[in-house]
Amino acid sequence: MSDNNTDPLINWLIVLPFIFILCLFIVFLAFVNVEGLSTEQRLDYGIKALTTTGTIFVGIAVFINAFYAAKRAEVMDKSAEAANKSAEAANKSAEAALRNAEAVQDKQITERFAKAIEQLGNEKIEVRLGAIYTLERIAKDSTQDHWTIMEVLTAFVRENAPLKKEEKQESPKIRTDIQAALTVIGRRNTENEQEKQRLDLSNIDIRGVDLIKANLERADFISSNFEGALLMQARLQNAEFYNANLRSVVLSEANLQKAYLSGTKLQQANLYKANLQGSFLPGANLHLANLVEANLQGANLSGAKNLEQHQIERAKGDRTTILPENLQLPEHWKAQVSPLDTET
Repeated sequence: MSDNNTDPLINWLIVLPFIFILCLFIVFLAFVNVEGLSTEQRLDYGIKALTTTGTIFVGIAVFINAFYAAKRAEVMDKSAEAANKSAEAANKSAEAALRNAEAVQDKQITERFAKAIEQLGNEKIEVRLGAIYTLERIAKDSTQDHWTIMEVLTAFVRENAPLKKEEKQESPKIRTDIQAALTVIGRRNTENEQEKQRLDLSNIDIRGVDLIKANLERADFISSNFEGALLMQARLQNAEFYNANLRSVVLSEANLQKAYLSGTKLQQANLYKANLQGSFLPGANLHLANLVEANLQGANLSGAKNLEQHQIERAKGDRTTILPENLQLPEHWKAQVSPLDTET
């Protein structure tokens, strides 16, 4: 309520008691001075008149209070309505500002993405490296672009490091930009991917690559050449290595659970403490492979080539491990209970 509306109410509240007292005095005198009545009757009539007059004034006061209370409530309702409208307008403005900001951000990401794609084909190595790391930043900033960028980077590797079966050469030094692209892929956020999405890195020559602790879950490396690569503690669950070359690869403490290694060349590979639970290795060549403390529980090694008893004896396994026909299940495996058996 404004000050102009409040002042009359205050004035009335000040004047009303004086009017009330004056009226009571006049009424009392009128009845006291009535002729023909005894003093007791005069007092009796005067008191009744005063009571009636007081009741009337109380009613008037209640009415006035109710009137001004209603006016105050009306003003408050209007103020609340105005506040609600102001809040709605502010919310709409905020939503509009957010939409504009998102539109600007989307435009910037699109421009950065297009420029990075163009720079991937640049002749200068430093420009290509900048493009690779720009794409990594975009993948982190924009969840919806994450998988598209992973596909771009894997395509870049396939195009620039293709497997050339007809050539027999010494292990070359991996290109810096190829190493950078694979490093970015290996540290991607897999939470932004669906289970059915798989990295396509098949038929590539990445001999000597450094992918220590890289996250390469659900990657397809069919027929790819990893010879001499470093994959210690790498995450390779559900990876596909069919007919891949993993000679002399260091896979110590790598996670290869449920990996598909059929026909893989694993000669002299270091699988020390590697987790091969539930992996599939029929036809894999394990000549001189280091299987010390490697976990082979539930692994399928049927038809594995050049695998010897002493290699198996030093590994960890259980009665669910499938060995080639020429090998015996180690005695210390028979008492082991496979985690795969306990899953229900």
